[in-house]
Order: sequence, then C-alpha cells, then structure tokens
Amino acid sequence: MTDKSSQTNSGYKRTLSNAHIQLIALGGTIGTGLFLGVGDSIHRAGPSVILIYIIVGIFLFLLMRALGELIMSDLSKHTYIDFIEKYLGKNIGFITGYLYWISWITLGMAETTALGIYFQYWFPSLKPWIPGLVTIVLLLIINLISARVFGNLEFSFAIIKIVTIIAFVLLIAYLLITGGKTSFGPVVFANLDDHGGFFSRGTKGFLQGFQMVIFSFIGVELIGLTAAEAQNPRVTLRNAINQLPIRIILFYVLAILAILLVIPWSKVSTSSSPFVQALGATGIKNASSIINFVVVSAAVSSTNSFLYSAGRLLFSVTFHGKGKWNETFGHLSKRQLPQNGLILSAVLMGLAPLITLVIGDQAFNFISSTSTSMFLIIWCLMVLTHITYRRKTPENELNDFKMPGFPYLDYLILLFFILMILLLLVLPSYRIPMIAAIVTFIILYGITKIWDKENIAN
Repeated sequence: MTDKSSQTNSGYKRTLSNAHIQLIALGGTIGTGLFLGVGDSIHRAGPSVILIYIIVGIFLFLLMRALGELIMSDLSKHTYIDFIEKYLGKNIGFITGYLYWISWITLGMAETTALGIYFQYWFPSLKPWIPGLVTIVLLLIINLISARVFGNLEFSFAIIKIVTIIAFVLLIAYLLITGGKTSFGPVVFANLDDHGGFFSRGTKGFLQGFQMVIFSFIGVELIGLTAAEAQNPRVTLRNAINQLPIRIILFYVLAILAILLVIPWSKVSTSSSPFVQALGATGIKNASSIINFVVVSAAVSSTNSFLYSAGRLLFSVTFHGKGKWNETFGHLSKRQLPQNGLILSAVLMGLAPLITLVIGDQAFNFISSTSTSMFLIIWCLMVLTHITYRRKTPENELNDFKMPGFPYLDYLILLFFILMILLLLVLPSYRIPMIAAIVTFIILYGITKIWDKENIAN
C-alpha cells in the first residue's frame, strides 16, 4: 500500500524538503521582473518606485495569507484551481485553470526573451532566440527526471540570487558609509531627491510604475503549487508565507534603494539590467560580468519555476477529465510527473522568438504586460474563492492559519486588484495587453458553454 505521507492521492510524490520550499519561495520572487524590469519601473516612476514596491508587496503578502488558509484547509488538492472549482464552480475553475496555465506560459516567454538580452552583453552578435531555446530544452529534461531534481536546481539558483543581492546591498551600504564614489559620482541619499524629487515623474509616472512592479512579484504564489509535493507542507508553507515581508524588504526595497543610491534615476538603463550597470559603475574588476551571470541564472531559475508550474497546472485542469485531450495531459508518468503537460508547456514557451520577430525590442514589455494583466484577473478570482470558502465553512472547521482581518482585508485586496485592472485599461501603453487578457477570459468562458461538459475536467 502506498504511504500517504510520501505520495498524495493524485499520484505526486512528496519529495520537496523544507529547504526546497523555502528557497523556491525566495527564487519565485526574484527573477527578470527585478533584475531587468526594475529599469523600466524606475524610468517611469523615478525614485517613488520604492513606495510602489512597498504598496504592492503589502497586498501580495495579504493575498498569500488568504491563499495560505485555503491551502491548509485541504492539502490533498493539487493547485489553487481546485479550490476555485470547488467554491466558484466547475466552469470558473476551468476558465481560471487555462488562463493560469497560459499566464505561466507567457511568463516563461518573458524570461526566455530576457535571456537573449542578457547574453548579448557577452556575445553582441548572438541571435537573441538561441539562449532561450537552449535553456528551455535543458530545463525540460531536468523537469522530466523528478520534482526533487527540480527542487535541487532551484535551491542552487536561489542561493546564487540571494547571496548576490545581499552582497550587492552590503557593498553599496559600505560605499555609502565610507563616502565612496562610482563613475556616476558619490553614493548618496541625495540621488533620491535630486533630479526632480522623490515623485519626479509626477502622479502619471507613479501610476505607470505599477505594471512592471506587479510583474516583478508574479511567482510569489508558486509556493502554493508545491503543496502536493512538500514533505511537511503544514510547517514549510506556513513559514514561507509568513517570511514574505522580510523577503520583500530585503530583496526588493533595499536592492532598488541601493541602485538609486549609485545611479541617478534618470540614468538607469531600461535595455539592460540596472544591477549590471550599478556594479559596473563601482569599478570593481569583472563586476559587471559576475552580476550578468547572476542575472542569467535568475532568468533560468524563473523559467524553471514557470515550466514546473505550467506542467502541473495543465495536469490539474485535465485530471480525471474525459476525452482525448484530458486523457493525454491528465495523467502522470511512471516517475509521477506530468510529463505531457511539461512537454507541451515547454514547446509553447519556445515560441517566444516569434513574438520578438513581430514586435522587436518591445517584446519583453508586451509579454510582461500581458502576464501582469492575466494575473490580476486570476488574483481577483483567488480572493473571491477565499471569501466564499470562509462563508461556507463553519467556524469550528477552520484551520489555525486564518487570514487576518477577514472579510475587510479580502475586500481591500480585491479593490486594489480591480483598480489596477482599470489603471491598465486607462494607460495607453498597457491597454492592449489588458484587453487581450480580458478577451482571453471571455473566449475561455465561451468554450465552457459550447464544449461538451464531459470534456471539462471534474
């Protein structure tokens, strides 16, 4: 008989340790959005981008507390989609599941597009699609071996990112204290107020900065997708969620503050990593190449996480479903892995170069905006799921990891996400991606009406 502690009723093996979960949680929030996208955020919002990161970080922490309570209520469920299906209905679960899957695919495309930009630092003549395509092939092979191999790889990548950011922050702090200088001038707090002030780009610039900041946080809920493969989920997931504020302060706020202490906001690069730019300015030998290696590893790490998530989401929405599509993707391989879902997800992520060929240098911004738009819709549905769960569950059946301030904080989170959706619809730069996300949702809703119910996963 199968040991329930080592394998879930879906067939997954519980192979991810506490260290795996903690570092996957860290790694999921440190990727291209921070290492590359922060340049766009600073360009649009100026120094006030720091405040945007704090605001978005608070709301994402509250979202994770709500999702954490959901996860703890039934650890046998594969993904958040199972909860959405249970509390909001099969059709909404089906729609959200595929929208969520498409979103992870889009995120993988964004990371592979960024890899092309990073490698051109060393190889200016290299075709930008080559690094991403090679990376996806290698990561697919790794993900097809076992979840533990994925965890070990992500563990290593996360350590590289964490150590680098801590070292970067400490180096800039040392230069600040000792009065050090870079090629941009002295490392001083005055950089935050000079060149137009803290809100140098005005209200419009401040609002425009939200899109890329939200994109930076996408992946924070990845820890919930590891519940079915975590060895001790009640302890590890709780700790990972509760430590999120510390990660937000250290890995976002302090890192961006360090960049702005070195580089006046108006000179921050939007076409390459500001971290590479800042370290290069210190004059430390080979510093730029070292940080560019770390940035590359961050993009590979994020792509790894997104491929992991996409494969499991496709398995989740087709699990127990009828019809050839569901039978193909709704079962696990002999290694207890969603092999077919991983392969299809990898193939679709590999199509990113086609987008680059069509829209050129703006490919990363377009893809990241589309991802952000889709996730805002999904997060709204997740909050509604938590509200419905609390209303339908008797008080004595609730677990001890409760969302604080229910239902008021739930409604506040929902209001924030709705306002962000309206903001992206108003701002011309993000209107098309936001409309595309809404249209995708409507199309999926239409499919649920015309597709035979037996083909929709139970």
